Amino acid sequence: MRRALAVVLLAVLAVAMPAVAWAAPTTQIIQGSVLRLVSVADWAAAGSLLPGEPVEWDIAVSADAPDPGVVRIAVSATGDAQLLLDVSLCLQEWTEAGCPDGATALRTGWSIPRDGVEIPLAQVADTETAHLRLTIFLDPSGGSGAGSTDVRVHAQGAGETVVVGSDGGLATTGLPPGMPWVVVAGAALVAWGVALVNRRRGTASETRRVR
Repeated sequence: MRRALAVVLLAVLAVAMPAVAWAAPTTQIIQGSVLRLVSVADWAAAGSLLPGEPVEWDIAVSADAPDPGVVRIAVSATGDAQLLLDVSLCLQEWTEAGCPDGATALRTGWSIPRDGVEIPLAQVADTETAHLRLTIFLDPSGGSGAGSTDVRVHAQGAGETVVVGSDGGLATTGLPPGMPWVVVAGAALVAWGVALVNRRRGTASETRRVR
């Protein structure tokens, strides 16, 4: 029975632990008629963002336009989790060491508005590929209540707009939806097991006294 209780307790702890430890970045490609966005981020980590533990989101913006022009890049956010963003632009692919020729800092420690309004970040020639990197922090001054914020990056050029977002919430704080019920149910199961062990011990003691 002790082994069974240990297994149950471990199962409850495993469910309660955030999934970020097993997370891996995912790549999403959004292809328009002209514009192309390649998004790379660890959304599992973003879904359990904690103060002091940022998540990086890379977006490569490119175009295949018939005529010379520019691509405008903007960002917007909606939600109730207060976020701080560092936003950098590199005109080459990011390496482990960073931007080969040096990145341009577009925002630093920026508390992004969460009203859904598009805020311009940069514009590049449509012959260039803009490698945007968003480092996203949960604002420690934003309170400790659970909440989420959806951040979106917009690219506009050659008569079209293409958007990529976190789709469902960036920086969810606290336990994921439904998790408290799982933990409570698991704790109740453990308590039931303990009560059962005590009950059996009491029965065994009574049996020995009768003998």
